[in-house]
Amino acid sequence: MEKLLTKKNIIIFVGLLTLWRIFLNATLALHPDEAYYWLWSRFPALSYYDHPPMVAYFIKLTTLFSLGEFWVRFSGIAVSLVLSVLAWLLSKQFFDNREDLAAASVFALNVYPVTMTGSIIITPDAPAFLFWGFCVYLYWQVFRAGRPVYWYLSGLSLGLGLLSKYTVVLLVPLVILFMLLTEERKWFKTVHPYLSGLLALIVFAPVLLWNLGHEWISFKFQLGHGLGGQAWKFSNLIEYTGGQLLVASPFVWLAGIPVLVVFLFKKKKEYLYISLTSLPIIIFFGYASLKKTSEANWPALAYFSFTFAFTWLLYSGSKLKKILWSFSVIFCVILSLLATVHARFGVIPLERFSKDLAKTDATNWFYGYRELGEEIKKYSGTSFVVTPSHQLSAEIIYYTGSAFPAGIDEKITRFSQFNYWNNLKDMEGKDGLYIYADGDATGPYETYFGSMGGESRIEISRKNFPIRTYHIVKAKALKPGFVK
Repeated sequence: MEKLLTKKNIIIFVGLLTLWRIFLNATLALHPDEAYYWLWSRFPALSYYDHPPMVAYFIKLTTLFSLGEFWVRFSGIAVSLVLSVLAWLLSKQFFDNREDLAAASVFALNVYPVTMTGSIIITPDAPAFLFWGFCVYLYWQVFRAGRPVYWYLSGLSLGLGLLSKYTVVLLVPLVILFMLLTEERKWFKTVHPYLSGLLALIVFAPVLLWNLGHEWISFKFQLGHGLGGQAWKFSNLIEYTGGQLLVASPFVWLAGIPVLVVFLFKKKKEYLYISLTSLPIIIFFGYASLKKTSEANWPALAYFSFTFAFTWLLYSGSKLKKILWSFSVIFCVILSLLATVHARFGVIPLERFSKDLAKTDATNWFYGYRELGEEIKKYSGTSFVVTPSHQLSAEIIYYTGSAFPAGIDEKITRFSQFNYWNNLKDMEGKDGLYIYADGDATGPYETYFGSMGGESRIEISRKNFPIRTYHIVKAKALKPGFVK
């Protein structure tokens, strides 16, 4: 394995992997989350209800000349390439300028399921991961080179990271803790860390201004979403751990976590830095999961520095550890490739084992929206579409080419950015469609309109297996007061 870990080979590997990502990005339909974030980019704002605005800015930039799926997702590929360069540079600094270990770090970072997915599905995680990587790199340059200019570059990156996702703020106490535990505490006696923080705050100011004008609703939503809940449930922690075993792959995670723990007690500040910018984040969300069911991607930022702890298995020189690294990363490659190949080609015959499992397959969310969009276009005289889902409404807008204003059933669906756009404000008295899928919560939609027409259905199948059914109800004369 080590003989394969050269600069030339890793460039070839990343190049081939990028081609695979390009193919996936160009051929898979938009995931519901992606369609929602794409819609954000059509309504530029200082911030949004669900997240800060950077993902919308990225999509806006990459779709200036084309709205195709590939261009909506293009920044995910660009982010993966930039992070590969940062991982190469940092690994050489951490591990005595060894090229094989830098190649190993880049290899591992690119094949985690979480990073493989992140380069295919464009979400706030993509820009957050990018600027987190820059922050980890630049703060280390502060401590390595001792040049004040890196404080200001770090502050800029931190601010851009906060414009991407609020969880980037977790890096601040971790860097402070690292400084307190090392000789880098000397920086507290200078003006540079404080001006760096002020710069980050200035860059983040648009989100603060937006929230100030909206009763701090975005912060309240994210705090409740991430840290809410009442009863303590140990089963949630088990579920969280299972999620982490998947996002990094089981053997990689089980091999890397003990190294991060050991690094806390190593004398080299490189090791302490690696551990502090990874392990506490995984622990933090593990603790939070005791009161709130967490999503597997929440601690995703930790896996940038986690990569270097995993790479250390090669650096340690132990033959057993090298075998462990090789086995773990090969298993990770198989898992990631299997997941992406299945997403595109449906190679895992889940329906043979369980119809319920086949219907709940997460990769099903890449299918059905093109067909639904084409079906909706057949309805002449339609002025608008209503659905009980902000994601479904976004998919309809995208796959009908914005031909129909689409809104949400505000009386039953959760609050979202749609509540601010008010897409249906001029549709009172006009005819439209109410569309929902099996399993969706629906309101008493008969009361929203003057009368209801016929209902038709469109069944979405994947390799001849039905995965979803949409109900299309003709609705006449939208009543006043439907939109709050």
